[in-house]
Amino acid sequence: MNSVLQALFHTPPLRNYFLGDHHNREICRQRRRRRGAISAGGMDVSCLTCDVEVVFSEVFSGNRKPYSPARFLYSWWKHSSNFSGYQQQDAHEFFISILDRIHDKEQSGLKITAIGDCHCIAHRVFSGILRSDITCTVCGFTSTTYDPCVDISLDLEPEMLSNIDIYSCEKTRISTLTGCLDHFTRPEKLGSDQKLYCQHCQVKQDSVKQMSIRRLPLVLCFHVKRFAHSFLKRTSKKIDKYMQFPFSLDMTPYLSSSIIRNRFGNRIFAFEGDESDISGEISSEFEVFAVVTHSGRLDSGHYVTYLRLRNQWYKCDDAWITEVREEVVRASQGYMIYYVQKVFYYSAGEEMLFQVQNAIDD
Repeated sequence: MNSVLQALFHTPPLRNYFLGDHHNREICRQRRRRRGAISAGGMDVSCLTCDVEVVFSEVFSGNRKPYSPARFLYSWWKHSSNFSGYQQQDAHEFFISILDRIHDKEQSGLKITAIGDCHCIAHRVFSGILRSDITCTVCGFTSTTYDPCVDISLDLEPEMLSNIDIYSCEKTRISTLTGCLDHFTRPEKLGSDQKLYCQHCQVKQDSVKQMSIRRLPLVLCFHVKRFAHSFLKRTSKKIDKYMQFPFSLDMTPYLSSSIIRNRFGNRIFAFEGDESDISGEISSEFEVFAVVTHSGRLDSGHYVTYLRLRNQWYKCDDAWITEVREEVVRASQGYMIYYVQKVFYYSAGEEMLFQVQNAIDD
């Protein structure tokens, strides 16, 4: 929980929302009273977004003493019984769950009618849209679907060109984030047991599937799949494979507009959704600002977050915050990697650096 909260505290648009009093606790309490969520006796069915706002206020209050989110943990357990208790939990699952709970509270009573139509703060910051094209290999007919996402889960590349260590004469596989994104968006031939019904051929045919990103979020979260599970063998394992990631990332090659252009070349054609317009709504250039790492085994381990504030990196290890060199972060085993649009990264302001420096001074 600490590792994910550190990343969320320093997510610029999310931080600006909560510190800018855009979710006012008193107004929210009045609304819940009108809906009957607060009884006449004053019993309050708490709002998780209010609880998150409290934690943001405490962390950025200027108090130089360390802050323990114990009360938030207790409140969180009440909202998510499957996370309650002291057993090992997964940071990525917590991240997804907390966004879901914020969405549930902010969108209570509202009807979402279209993909990307949600205006809760969780989705305004983290939600993007993925495009999936399935093309019949016989007639070329393409079926397109769109799905919202708050993160992108990436498989580590299965096979890599290897570097040779001149001292040990051994080959060392190096995986990269851009290589994983290439793997994520490359055409994939579906197996014979996955034949899909072609609307044009009117029968099941072999097909090719290709993923792309129709709309980028303000903040990109990449989840690296390091926990592998085999249902056939009934085994699970941790993948301790190193992956390089850039501090600056251009997502243009992975947008639907780019993928479709590469697929059809310079031919002029019409397609659903006008991808060129929706892809251009948000900048495709991002900067990394947080990396959550996992050390240890599958059934036990420890999460640590690295934060980048004004090009200085900090290691957040529970109650301990220390400055670290860039090389330390580059050598870390990323599990969740957060990128924000460049305009938000460079306009985050000095206050974020000031708050973290206070913790270091303590």
